[in-house]
Amino acid sequence: MAQIDRSFVGEGKIYARVYQSQSALLDIGNCDTFTLAFATNRTTLPNFRGGGGNRNVRERVTDVTATIGMYDLTPTNVARVVRGTIHAAPTDAVVDEPLICEGIAGELIPFAHLPDTAETITVQTADDPAVPLAAGTDYQLVPHGIIIKDASKFTAAGVTASYTPLPANVVQMLTAGQVELEIFVAGLNDAQSGEPFNIRGRRVKFGLITELPVFGTEYLRLQAPAELLADDLVTADGISKFCEMTLVNKVA
Repeated sequence: MAQIDRSFVGEGKIYARVYQSQSALLDIGNCDTFTLAFATNRTTLPNFRGGGGNRNVRERVTDVTATIGMYDLTPTNVARVVRGTIHAAPTDAVVDEPLICEGIAGELIPFAHLPDTAETITVQTADDPAVPLAAGTDYQLVPHGIIIKDASKFTAAGVTASYTPLPANVVQMLTAGQVELEIFVAGLNDAQSGEPFNIRGRRVKFGLITELPVFGTEYLRLQAPAELLADDLVTADGISKFCEMTLVNKVA
């Protein structure tokens, strides 16, 4: 039989849903990495009958892990790797939101929510709320709130702001437990003209990332660690409790 080229360069999409749910499998975004790793505990029985070496060896699987490199910073992806909860920011108009300040030129006064700068924004001093402050003269409007320009118009009593928030989600970090997901990799083998393959992780528990590099010169990449746990719902003989991979047969 002639030798068939079975070289492999994987790419594709990764889908996820909550483990043991009927939720839709949803695309988690642009990922450059999906790596499986296996760790074992190796126990040996030395050969005492002469000649050295081992009489027997036993390797027990201790960990089945995965690493996923994610480039799409969605609230869901961030929450999964920082053990966060997601809250929708209000979109109704905010009226007279009280904000503290010291009244120094160059001071940033952030609003409680990201303002829609295309909508009307009114800022007034708490001392004299009847007289609105002037944008561009008294303060500079920025995407997060205002920066004081004329310090004489501001006092320690603070200001009030009326504005319309941008639609947004807030990820409260380290407020939730680890997330268990079902993962489906819809892959294509680029070395074989886009031949399809897939990987199914039955019960995948996301871990906590070691760093979140917010500032940088490169595209931010979430390197998400995960552990593939044994799925006790799988009881059939010969079926993995952890993961399976489907590859197309190719004949000469």
